Amino acid sequence: MVEITLKQCRYFRAVAQTGGIASAAQLVSISQPAVAQAIAKLETQTGLVLFRRLHARGMELTAQGVEFLRYAEQMLVYADKMDVAVADIAAHRMGTLRLGCFQSIAPFYLSHILSVFPRHMPGVVLDVDELLQEDLIVALGRNEIDLAILYDLGIDDTLFRIRPLATADLYLIVPPNHRLSKRASVSIREIDGEEFVLFDAPQSRDYFLSIFSEFDIAPKITFRSSSIESVRCNVANGLGVSLLSMKPADNKTYDGGRVVPIKLSDAIPPMRIVIASHMAAPENLLADRFTGICRSLFQDREMPWDVARPEAK
Repeated sequence: MVEITLKQCRYFRAVAQTGGIASAAQLVSISQPAVAQAIAKLETQTGLVLFRRLHARGMELTAQGVEFLRYAEQMLVYADKMDVAVADIAAHRMGTLRLGCFQSIAPFYLSHILSVFPRHMPGVVLDVDELLQEDLIVALGRNEIDLAILYDLGIDDTLFRIRPLATADLYLIVPPNHRLSKRASVSIREIDGEEFVLFDAPQSRDYFLSIFSEFDIAPKITFRSSSIESVRCNVANGLGVSLLSMKPADNKTYDGGRVVPIKLSDAIPPMRIVIASHMAAPENLLADRFTGICRSLFQDREMPWDVARPEAK
């Protein structure tokens, strides 16, 4: 492979533009011998005759030289673009950011974030993956993603940097004809022994079961699903009640049914939704900027779902 340098291309273009070594040397602010040597070496390397030497009338491109100039110009254009890109990368205006989001959180959060962030980071490509909670933690640990939006469940804060985005209160959903459906609020103890549809995603499952244990209740689990909408559809069809933390804007379900959300009167800490990164990961100022943008979104405007603004931290 012929190793042609950008410097050779610049000197070659200068001679082609000016028609002589002396004028080209003046254009690129270099000595005449340096330009002459660069052109001679370029012709030796390529095996091409790039110029006709016209003595007193300077130098003129040959047919091979005209064709070679097209490619030399392209190289120099890309080199200029690379200089700009290097400056943007160095200033953290360009790059790729790998983001993971918990599957049940994504419908409520992700679209809004994706629609807003390009205005703040136009040169950044966001590579997004929706995963379960456990898979997100593993992916962060393996440096397969830079950031994860997930619940603050099962995250080792000695390994991961955790920054709060929002909180979501636990609430009960029941079918419209349920005995509790007219109540404004209930105690979680009132579903003891009830048929129950469990949101069965890893970590989330453990969280709900720990709530049962804390309040010494034993709902009868009749159906399990890692899909929030599947849980809601089963409740709407009378297969049990359920507990959720994220609340869709409409109480209708995909199959045309309806659920009734009810507040819990018990002192149950809300679920924290956080953005996490690995403490041992290389410094990534793109990730820091993106995290700041996400937190600002929740601080500066009401979001279109039933969650509280971020905690101050």
